[in-house]
Amino acid sequence: MADNGHSGPTIERRDLFERLWSQPMTALGAELGVPAPALATLARQLALPLPGAGHWTKKSFGKEPSKPDYPADPALDGRAHPLPVPQPTQVTAPAPLAGTGEHRNVASTRATILRNHSTGRVSTGGRGKFRLLVTPASGARACRVLDRLVAAVEAKDWTLDSTERGYAIVVDGESIGLMIEEKLDRVPHLVTAAEQKAKAEYDRKCALADRGIGLRPYLAPTIPEHDHEPNGDLALKFDQDYDAGGTRRVFSDGKRQRLEDLVPAMIDSLARWATAVKARRDEREQSKRHWEELEHRRQEREQRARAEGYRIMFLQRQVERVRELEGLSSLIARWEEGGEIDPGFAGLLDFARQYREWLEARIAPTAIAKRIGELKLMDDNVYVYDPKRLE
Repeated sequence: MADNGHSGPTIERRDLFERLWSQPMTALGAELGVPAPALATLARQLALPLPGAGHWTKKSFGKEPSKPDYPADPALDGRAHPLPVPQPTQVTAPAPLAGTGEHRNVASTRATILRNHSTGRVSTGGRGKFRLLVTPASGARACRVLDRLVAAVEAKDWTLDSTERGYAIVVDGESIGLMIEEKLDRVPHLVTAAEQKAKAEYDRKCALADRGIGLRPYLAPTIPEHDHEPNGDLALKFDQDYDAGGTRRVFSDGKRQRLEDLVPAMIDSLARWATAVKARRDEREQSKRHWEELEHRRQEREQRARAEGYRIMFLQRQVERVRELEGLSSLIARWEEGGEIDPGFAGLLDFARQYREWLEARIAPTAIAKRIGELKLMDDNVYVYDPKRLE
C-alpha cells in the first residue's frame, strides 16, 4: 500500500486480491482502515472475485476451499488505486433506502441483524422485530426491502401487529405473518481433517474386529456429499394457509427481478388474499348456519317423535285398563248371577268390586288430566326417564 501522488492511501490490484483471499473482509477492512462494504465495492469495481459466504468458516474447520486464479487485466494492473475514504455514517449504520429513510418498525430488526458477525444465516424475530433468516451481509438489503414494504403497507392504510413470532401485516382486519429468508446453494462437501480422522479410526476398528480384536463399531461416521451455503438471494414468504384462495405467497430474487421491485406485487397479493379469506370465512359461516339449521330440524323431529311415543304408550296403557275394566265387570256380573254366594268366595268378589272402582278412578278424565300434568306429557320437550312412569 502506498500514496503514489494521491491524497489518500492506495493499493495495487494484485495486492488487494491476495489480501482479500488471505483474511476475512472485516479483518482486512480494520487493517486498512476502510469499512468492509466499501472495500467490497472497490473489489467489484476492479473486477476481483470475492470469497463466498461460508468460505472462512470452512477454512477454520480445515476444509481449505479453493482459491481462484488471479484475473489479470492490463488496464487495471501495474498502478495503484485509491482506497475509499471512511465516512462516519458508513460505520454506524447502513444507508437508508433512497427517498424513504429507515422506518421505525425496521430499525430494531436492522440493529439486531447487523450486530451479529456470523458468516452463516442468522435468525431474528419476536415482538418488535421482523422475522429474518439471513446472513449479516444480506441483512441490510433485507431491511431495505422491509422499509419499502412497510411504506407501501402504510400507504394502503394497513397496519403492523407485533406478535410473539414477529411483525404481521393487518390487511382489512386480517393478520398475516411474513419472513425474509436467504436462499442456499448446494455445493460439494469438502471433507475436513476431523472427518478424515474419524473415518480412519472407524476403518482401523473394523480391521481389528475382522481379526477378532475388539468389537466392530455400530455406526459408521457419516460424511455428507453436499453442503448448503447462503448465496445472497432473498425470498419473502407470507404465512398463508388454505384460505389464501390460490394467491401468491412467495416472492424471491430471480435472474431478471429483484425482491425490492416486487413490493407492488406483494401489496396486490395481500389485498387479494384478504378478500379471499373474508369470502372463505363467509362461506364457512353460511355453511355452518345451514348445518346448524339442519341439525335443529333433526333434533325437533326426534323430540317430536319421542313425545308422540310417550303419549302413544300412555294411551295404550289406558286402553289396556279399559279392556281390563270391561272384562272385570263382566266377570263380576256372572259371579253375581250365581245365586247364593259361598262365604269364602264373597271376600274375593268384594275385592273384585273394589278393584273395579280403582280402575274406573284411574281412567276418569280428572285422574288422566292430573297424570298428564305430572308427566308434562303434552309439552314439546317432554322426557320420561323411566317408561314405567307411563303406567
